[in-house]
Amino acid sequence: MRISAAACWAPKAGYAAEEYEDAFAVEPAALRFAVADGASETSFARQWAELLVERFVQEPTAPADLPAWLKPMQAAWAAANEPKTTAWYSQEKARDGAFSSLLGVVVEDGRWRALAVGDSCLFVMRSGRLERAFPLATAEQFNNRPLLLSSVARANQGVWDEVRTEEGELQGGDHLLLMTDALARWFLAEAELGRRPWAALARAETREAFGAFVDCLREGRALRNDDVTLVHVEVEA
Repeated sequence: MRISAAACWAPKAGYAAEEYEDAFAVEPAALRFAVADGASETSFARQWAELLVERFVQEPTAPADLPAWLKPMQAAWAAANEPKTTAWYSQEKARDGAFSSLLGVVVEDGRWRALAVGDSCLFVMRSGRLERAFPLATAEQFNNRPLLLSSVARANQGVWDEVRTEEGELQGGDHLLLMTDALARWFLAEAELGRRPWAALARAETREAFGAFVDCLREGRALRNDDVTLVHVEVEA
């Protein structure tokens, strides 16, 4: 089974690329892929999101192992960001930690397996239709307070029982679309109206085309102004 993967992303409108706070990681050889959405209102969210996705594609985890899996990254995040928090308000914000969603996907033995915390979503496309949506299945399920992973261990006490997993068979010609929340919500809303959002995304294959497409959606108020990330995994027929 031959698999290829590509990623496209865009920061919020009016923000520089350096202010993008999503993250993604792609390891086609290992067949591991991940996206994360750092919460903008928290301290050093981008760095935390990057730690999560990079670790997942190097060493995927199961829900039961998630607390221990996070510990070295929490330590790394604290060590990296402590020197930057000189002002008292920055110190207070850093003590509260960074927060991020995480969606990780592993392909193995002709199957896909996904783990999700928060509202980044996986869509499985087959024969030109939406086969599976995970962990959210409708646009109305999105809200302004998704469950997120924290860089501070004490803030994760309510997370462990809400970690979601899913798996399914993978066939030649399938497409796996990993998206952060703003794009995922648009995608589901369009699908619910009987449209084909996957076809629109397929036409935005380059970073430049994707950025123009996102700008168009924002101008039409179809897409919330947030960082957007898409990882497209294609299984050759």
